[in-house]
Amino acid sequence: MRNLILSEILQEYDELRTREREALRQRENHVTETIPEIAVLRRTIIELMARRSLEIIKNPNLSGQTIDELEKKINELKERERDLLIQHGLPPDYLSMHYRCPQCEDTGYRGDIIKEKCSCLIQKLVERTYQLSDIKELDRENFDTFDPEVFPDAPIEGSKLTQREYMIQLKNRLMDYAKKFPDNRRKTILFSGKTGLGKTFLLNCMAKTILNMGYTVMRISAYKLFNQLFLSALQDNEENQFLFNCLFEVDALIIDDLGTETQRNNFTSEDLFNILNERFTQEKHTFLSTNLGLAELKDRYSDRIASRLFDTSNTILIKFVGQDIRLRARN
Repeated sequence: MRNLILSEILQEYDELRTREREALRQRENHVTETIPEIAVLRRTIIELMARRSLEIIKNPNLSGQTIDELEKKINELKERERDLLIQHGLPPDYLSMHYRCPQCEDTGYRGDIIKEKCSCLIQKLVERTYQLSDIKELDRENFDTFDPEVFPDAPIEGSKLTQREYMIQLKNRLMDYAKKFPDNRRKTILFSGKTGLGKTFLLNCMAKTILNMGYTVMRISAYKLFNQLFLSALQDNEENQFLFNCLFEVDALIIDDLGTETQRNNFTSEDLFNILNERFTQEKHTFLSTNLGLAELKDRYSDRIASRLFDTSNTILIKFVGQDIRLRARN
């Protein structure tokens, strides 16, 4: 999916440059008709630039002084051109390309030899991916807005840490993981624990960080995902095919509330295994959350899924424990 989105955006850049070239041509025609002196200046500038290039090709050992003299003359003529534009009430860059992003000149990439994504392209990738993701709370739920005070400062049963200390450690660990994306050794993370312990919040934190790095993220509830997959099995269309492409191609897939979906014989288990297995094969990242315990997950799904999910060579298992912070907030 990322390549699809990237291709669409690069096509938009190309169309943007095409429109601006046409707008520049119209501005040049306007100036030629209304300020004849500028037309003469521009022809002279073009001739001098062509002469400079030709001289360099014919005589690579051309002295720096000669080049400097040509450069000086060209710059003087360009300065005269800018003065004339201003005198006629036009901006000094009227006869230049007007790029939305001067850094990359509306190509999406910076650098002459080594090309790297411009910040404007990364931002477009982020914004486009937001539209494809079931993520609506990222401005409020991200690592910057993480508030440890919402968690009780009471000890966790069987641990020396309080719930607050545990969540601070977990937040720091996940933030470090997200910043290293996609170069993480283990590509799957499974959040397990009761409701109201911060699983969805931290998933959103990771999604926000990964999106802002220019990668694609799809977040979808297990209920919505498997319901859509079931319907797509009944009706094959372009929208359903797009969902499949997203599931397999997105850089990070987040499945929230695993275990809340409707069980339809072996249909759900087979689909879940296919998603997990395909993404594992492609070395793609998959993050899941569930209110079920590990034993309950084993009972609900097939042995193949349990084997894939609980393979600690590729999966980080994270247990959420403590008090429901939503109930605490009401008290």
